[in-house]
Amino acid sequence: MNKKVIGLIAIVVVIVACGGAAALYVLSPANQAPRTPTGKLDFTVTASSDCLRFLNSSVPTIYVPFTIAANENWQLAVNCTKMPGGNNGWTDVYIYKGYWDGGTNHACKAGDLYPILSNIESANFEITSKTPYIQTFTDTIQQSFTVFFVVPPGGQPATFHVILKPT
Repeated sequence: MNKKVIGLIAIVVVIVACGGAAALYVLSPANQAPRTPTGKLDFTVTASSDCLRFLNSSVPTIYVPFTIAANENWQLAVNCTKMPGGNNGWTDVYIYKGYWDGGTNHACKAGDLYPILSNIESANFEITSKTPYIQTFTDTIQQSFTVFFVVPPGGQPATFHVILKPT
């Protein structure tokens, strides 16, 4: 084989390898996070659900995406001010280590989360009308998180007050 052909093949292989590595870097979840840490958040979300607790594609879901700077402590508090089922109502909390903002006004359908579902973990916590979710987030590097919780069933509106603030 001609040395020019071998050299050309080697150059093509290097270009393809570099292009593939660059594409993987750009598309990785860590690089999808906003570059600027999130500031304070204080908002209320109201939604209702007739669906059962199992996660089918139409279950309304609330999400809170945020990014913290390196070596900072930020406290997220989610207080349910109105819960279907009253004192017996509850909803589980889930955490995604990444920034996801694919809904509108902090609400989406569970089916919207299917592409990242395998990366969402349980926080092992239940929000009730008397028990808010309070968690401090910190890391040695800039990090993004998205907290999710399903709107409790019952057909009645559920209202959640969300506050993210530095500690």
